[in-house]
Amino acid sequence: MKQKTLNLTLTAAMLTLVAGSAYTPAYAQTNALTAKIPFAFRAAGSDLPAGQYKVVPAAGSSGTMGTMELRNLDTGKAVFIQAKVPMAAAKDSRARLVFQCGGEEGCSLARLWSGTGSGVEFATPALTASQKERRETIYLERFKEK
Repeated sequence: MKQKTLNLTLTAAMLTLVAGSAYTPAYAQTNALTAKIPFAFRAAGSDLPAGQYKVVPAAGSSGTMGTMELRNLDTGKAVFIQAKVPMAAAKDSRARLVFQCGGEEGCSLARLWSGTGSGVEFATPALTASQKERRETIYLERFKEK
């Protein structure tokens, strides 16, 4: 009897795990955004080339924009970026990436706005007083499978 109960419990646990993992990609696809970034940049300590990028909540992420996956659609290379600070709603509700550019570091991903009014800020290199900072904004579109 104990063996049968154990087998049923393990079966239920496996089904729960399988159902959860099957749900995550569908969730990620519906919340995926893309952007064509025309310049090389840094994100999560990695140098990334210009190109077409897909932004999705990381697998297992709650979807609250805590950890995001940024994937280059040309090379397939992905980085996972952890939000530093959630940001209050902005007047402009369009989904977008904001880059901090300046100095020898070039451009670094600084903010991500989801398109629902919420946004997050990422850690960026500090600029010296003599380095002029500029912001570059790239607007995102809903991802469409080809």
